[in-house]
This record gives sequence, C-alpha cells and structure tokens, in this order.
Amino acid sequence: MACDSEQFVSVNSAPLRAHFRAERRSLSLAQQHESAQQLAAHFRRSAAFHHAESIAFYLAADGELSVEFLLEAALAAGKRCFLPVAKIDDCSMRFLRYEGDASSLTANPWGILEPDPSCDTIAATDLDLVLVPLVACDKHGNRLGRGKGFYDRAFEFMRASSAPANPPLLVGIAHECQICATPLPHGSWDVPLAAVATPTRMLVSSTESD
Repeated sequence: MACDSEQFVSVNSAPLRAHFRAERRSLSLAQQHESAQQLAAHFRRSAAFHHAESIAFYLAADGELSVEFLLEAALAAGKRCFLPVAKIDDCSMRFLRYEGDASSLTANPWGILEPDPSCDTIAATDLDLVLVPLVACDKHGNRLGRGKGFYDRAFEFMRASSAPANPPLLVGIAHECQICATPLPHGSWDVPLAAVATPTRMLVSSTESD
C-alpha cells in the first residue's frame, strides 16, 4: 500500500513502532549476543559483503541487532568502515570513517556512540554497502525506523531519475521478530531496502504487491 500522506503514515506507524520495539527489547542479552554472532557468521560469506570495499555500519541501541562482530570482520579484512553521525536540527546524516578505536567514539544526545567529527567523511553515493538498523520491515523492502527519516534523507538520491548506475546496496538488519507479515505503511519519500539480513537468512525484497 503506497501512502501519499505523511500524516497518515506517521499516525499508522506509531502503534507498529511501539509493538516491534517492545518485541526486540524482550530479547535477553544472551539472545542478542548469539544473534549478533550468527548474523556475522553467515553475512560475512555473502557476495554483498565480499564485493563491498566501503561499508556503512551502525552501533546498536534500544534492542537493535548488533553488527559489532561483522564490523570486526570487515576491519580485519581491510575494508573501509564508516559509522553514521546524525545532525538533530535538520535530521541529516553523514558517514564518518571508523578504524576500530572505540575510545574515540562519543555519545550523541540519544546516547548512541559516534566517531569524532574530524574523521574522514564519505559521500553516501560512494558507499558500496549500507547496513541499516530498523524497528520493523516487510518482504517488500519497506522499513520502519525511529521516525526521523535520517536514512531516507541520506539516500534520497536513489529515488531520483538521475540516480547512479551502481547505487549503494541497502540491507536492513533485523531479528526475525521484527519482520512484519503484512505490508508496512510507507510513503513516496521512503527509500526501500534491497534486502534484509536476520541472524539466519538473507531476504531479498520483493516488488510484488499482496
């Protein structure tokens, strides 16, 4: 279902966001740790990871599936790794180089660790692979995030007629409990995911409607 009204999408997303955030928060620390290890074990063998040279990661918060083990594998493989830095006043986002020094990270107003602003920046168009955190997703690549639109703004160029021939591959990272069985509400401004990776599988987004 494509929605043209931002207000309609926002109102209908609120209860879904609350439900799926509660679902992922219900997972124990042991479950979270095991899931993160399982994700890294299978995703690092994927073609998407193998071919990517510049990868955007994220540092998990609020029950998000952690990509820390995958980040370690990427650094060990010599890949160029980046972390998002959010700008609150205009909901924009940049991607800064991260080379493995956790002591260089500082917490933003939401308590999420970010690289020092002096670190090298990469344009979103130059990323090969982007691992995207989410609250919920569906099989069509629709993603429900925190509601601020950071990723949709950062990758809005992918919706343009002049989009690059080889755009970044956006892969959502989710626990199985975050996959919605029915299509999520979404708008024309949303940038869909190419695939979703869970601890045990990779789901390629379908363009077919129910």
